[in-house]
Amino acid sequence: MKNTNRGGFSLVEVLVALVIVAVGIVSILLIFPMTLERQRVNNLRSVAGKTAQTELNQIKASDANQNFFDWLADNKLVFVNPEQHFESEFIQAQVVSCHSMGEYNRGLYRVTLGLRLWDNRMEYYTTYVTDR
Repeated sequence: MKNTNRGGFSLVEVLVALVIVAVGIVSILLIFPMTLERQRVNNLRSVAGKTAQTELNQIKASDANQNFFDWLADNKLVFVNPEQHFESEFIQAQVVSCHSMGEYNRGLYRVTLGLRLWDNRMEYYTTYVTDR
């Protein structure tokens, strides 16, 4: 007696398996550019946060003395020079604004540092400085 039962896959089964694998690969390839973009944006925000924290810590350390007002005058709008700053590949410019807080000038100032990133988004960071 001959055994006519043959093992293996039919052409339809192979094609269905290939379609399933192709859909999986295409979906992974579509997700890959989105993850790269998210990584780039997160890197931009991380560098902007570190830069802003450094600047704001310097402001807080000096309080609102004459050096503080000189720093404000010098940093109203600063374009980042690529030769001087490693952040220049992430940050185009920084803008500083200062407002006295309260109805009367009691020596409390709100300082806002705005950083323009290379994708033209603005990130704002705020701190408070006192002259006491």
